Amino acid sequence: MKLPSDLVNAPQERVITPKSLTEAEASINKLVESTYVDPSGQAEPILDGVINVDLYCASSCRVMWILKEPWDEENSSGGGWSLCTHVLGAKPVSSLSHQTFHPIIYIAYGLFNDLTSFEDMPDVCKMEDPEGVLRRLAFINVKKLPGVTRGAYGPTIMEWYSRGKRIILEQIKAYCPEIVFGCSPHFPAILDDLLCGWRDRVRSVGSARYVWHENTLFVHVYHPGQTRIKRPKYVDDALNAVSQARREKQNAGAFE
Repeated sequence: MKLPSDLVNAPQERVITPKSLTEAEASINKLVESTYVDPSGQAEPILDGVINVDLYCASSCRVMWILKEPWDEENSSGGGWSLCTHVLGAKPVSSLSHQTFHPIIYIAYGLFNDLTSFEDMPDVCKMEDPEGVLRRLAFINVKKLPGVTRGAYGPTIMEWYSRGKRIILEQIKAYCPEIVFGCSPHFPAILDDLLCGWRDRVRSVGSARYVWHENTLFVHVYHPGQTRIKRPKYVDDALNAVSQARREKQNAGAFE
């Protein structure tokens, strides 16, 4: 199923350029390095952000993901490198975690190709350019120090969100996304800091919940690596939440 072209090409309020985005990220990275200091001294921050600034700025739909924490070595040690520069923007998709990144790629592929059904998409390994799909995104973690591969501890994530919320909110502002996807435990807290009364306005489509903040759509989903629901439903719920939200916003605008 395809989305109407007028919804796919929803207007974006602020224009950003690769130059302005690169400058913003340089300032953000300095804040990350001074804020995310490992008390044990075993780890350094893992930087994140826009995977490829040229592809992101040129995209018809700017999409951002906010997840929990990266991982590196055992015992939550390591770090000192960039998730975007050294991994997501450099390595083939086949070398990345299929559990986490394949759902993200399917959702992005649907958004960029006007699709709302998983059944209409090729398998990631058969896509013409899955790296190009992924690299059009912004991807950040709330905790920017190495964590664990599975089962991130919720209170620890929230503690680091509290410490670094200024940075997370600045990343959202600097990247000017049209759509932000995120998961618990931090995503409701981000909305609390951005949008008073959002819980009274939130809507649902299956497992996905969404709310508008000005011209940005925030979509609360399970972590993409979840195993609670089947992948086709996870992808379809996310895409249909976007479709429904855009239709509602368009209809509301018609009566203003």
